[in-house]
Amino acid sequence: MICRIRRRSARPLDLLRYLFGPGERGEHDNPRLVGAWARAAVGGVHELARSAQGFSVVRLSRLLDQPVAAAINPPRRPVWHCSVHTHPTDPALSDQQWGAIAAEFTAAVGLAPPADDGGARWVAVRHGTDHVHIVATLVRQDGATVWTRNDYHRCQRLARDLERRLGLFQLVLQRQ
Repeated sequence: MICRIRRRSARPLDLLRYLFGPGERGEHDNPRLVGAWARAAVGGVHELARSAQGFSVVRLSRLLDQPVAAAINPPRRPVWHCSVHTHPTDPALSDQQWGAIAAEFTAAVGLAPPADDGGARWVAVRHGTDHVHIVATLVRQDGATVWTRNDYHRCQRLARDLERRLGLFQLVLQRQ
């Protein structure tokens, strides 16, 4: 698995519009939510951003942004974005598998530990067969900032573990 942690951004809306849109070259196929923070997942991930008019990226963005807006001193760039890709020879994973993988990544970097209902809000967006995008805010639901120190190394460690557990192609990274 290859993990790419993108530069932080200021608003989830722009990123979500891109992820649920056609992509730069029309490559986004069937964009959908496959995972979300614990409290949101209780009601069903697919119902998260539904309004009377149907699915709304704006509504989803507002839900993600609520703890940031309520925080006393949130980070200037409170949106964390990580994409996780499988190797071309790996079998296609299901939406449920990608949702579970996204939850493990958010736990590994300290955003949303499994037993913590007050963790940071996050969603997993899938729009292809070989990867998922994790979009999270860096403010917990209680208003505290989450510091994702060593997130790259934590993600890489988890990716190697998932490769072994799921029987995926095992990537060997060179130390620099």
